[in-house]
Amino acid sequence: MVITDQEILDYIFKKWGKQEEMRAFNEQYRYTPPYPTLHVEDFVPPHVAKALHEESKTIPKAFWTTFTRADSYMEECNDLEEAPVARAVVSALHSKSFLTWLSKVCDVGHLLPDPYLVGAGYMKSYTGDSLKIHTDFNWNEQCQTHRALSLILYFTPEWDEAWHGDLQFWDFERTEKIVSYPPKMGNVVIWKYHKRGFHGHPNPIACPEDRFRAGFRLFYYTSDSVHDWRDAPHKSLYWYDGEKNQPYHIDAEYGHGNLDANED
Repeated sequence: MVITDQEILDYIFKKWGKQEEMRAFNEQYRYTPPYPTLHVEDFVPPHVAKALHEESKTIPKAFWTTFTRADSYMEECNDLEEAPVARAVVSALHSKSFLTWLSKVCDVGHLLPDPYLVGAGYMKSYTGDSLKIHTDFNWNEQCQTHRALSLILYFTPEWDEAWHGDLQFWDFERTEKIVSYPPKMGNVVIWKYHKRGFHGHPNPIACPEDRFRAGFRLFYYTSDSVHDWRDAPHKSLYWYDGEKNQPYHIDAEYGHGNLDANED
C-alpha cells in the first residue's frame, strides 16, 4: 500500500486541527516543565506508524550510520532513497500547512524545515544501547539557521516500560529527571530548544535481542536567533559549562574529558 503525505495531513488536521485541540496543545506545550514540551499519543495514522517500523527493518545496512559518543550508541539513517514511507512523513511534516499548525501550537513564528535532514531521520537502539543526557546542537551549518523545535515520532510496537528507553527531560542543573515519555507506537514529542535543555535516554535498554527502540526525528529552525546571544553556535553538548560553553565527557573536569559534540 502506498502511503501519501496528504493522508497523513488529513489525519492530523481532522484529529488535531480544531481550535479547541490546538488551544489545549498550546496550553500543554507552554506549561510542561522544565521547558515547553508537547506529547501527543496516536499523532499519525496507526498504519503509518506500523509502516515506518516495517520500513526501518528493510532499509539496506549501507544507508545506516552508527552514532557512538559519550558512552552512547544508536543507529541513524537520513538517506531516504530506499524509504518511501519516511519520505511521505517528511513531506507531510515539512509542508506549509503543518508548519503553520506547528507555529501556532508552539508559539514560534517563521518556522523553516531542513531539507538536508541534518541529524534527523530514522533512529534505532537495541538492548544495551543508551543516549546520555545532553543538550542539542543549536545551529544548522548547512542551512545557516537556528534550532527552534525538535520533533520525535516513535513507532516502537508493544514497548514494555521495564525495558527503559523513555525520553527523559532533566532540570536546568542536570541534577534530576523532571518528566519522561515512553517510545510507544504513534506517539510524538515536540519541544522547544533551550541552551540548558538536558535530555536523553541514559539507562541502557533492556529489550529482547529481537526488538529495538525506534523513532523518526525532525528539527525545525528560524532564520533569526530567538536565543541568548551568549549561546554561540554549537553541536550537541554532553556536558554544558556555562562559563566556557564547551562540551565535556562526563568523566574529566568534574571528572570529565573534553568531548566533541554529537551530530544529533
